[in-house]
Amino acid sequence: QGSQAGEEIACASDILARLARQAYRRPINDEDLQLLLGFYRSGREQAGSFDAGIQYALEFMLSDPDFLIRSYAQPDNLAAGELYQIKDLELASRLSFFLWSSGPDEELLQLAEQGTLSSPAILEQQVRRMLQDPRGVDTLVKDFASQWLNLRRLDEVQINTVLFPEYDLSLIEAFREETQLFLAETLQQDASIMDLLTADYTFVNERLARHYGVEDV
Repeated sequence: QGSQAGEEIACASDILARLARQAYRRPINDEDLQLLLGFYRSGREQAGSFDAGIQYALEFMLSDPDFLIRSYAQPDNLAAGELYQIKDLELASRLSFFLWSSGPDEELLQLAEQGTLSSPAILEQQVRRMLQDPRGVDTLVKDFASQWLNLRRLDEVQINTVLFPEYDLSLIEAFREETQLFLAETLQQDASIMDLLTADYTFVNERLARHYGVEDV
């Protein structure tokens, strides 16, 4: 039993350290791990299983401010309104949540730990890598468009179909898809942001083309 308990603790330590590194977006120290193992032991004792112990520790991890909140450590004696450079680990989280809407991956974390992520050349290389990832443009476009252009509220639009009998749900979906495809094209082609206002092209299907009066689509 002692051997089994030791193996379970070692396994729990490995699982929790790996997950906490991802959740907290930083290296895990012994204090972090011992706190999580304390919750693991409580769950293990109360429910009588290894899985229950891991679940108990995960419930604490996912309610920990280190997971829920992205905070930035200000330098000492900082004057009011004074600008300061954030640390590399903070930069990794800011970059990842902006481009992927999730925490940094292992490559970003390693560069941040080494203190090289803020180097202009490496930072540019990482931004390009993240945008080439399937999560990059797709996540940035959908989240940015949904918040900035209020696309999430399209479903709330109430149209008087007596006054506008040609309106249907397929049209509102075409509006959404057009906007997302247009923003994705702007990013992928590294086009000017002014194209959002002045471009002479768009993306339409037959339904949207009919609405716009575009022929032969």
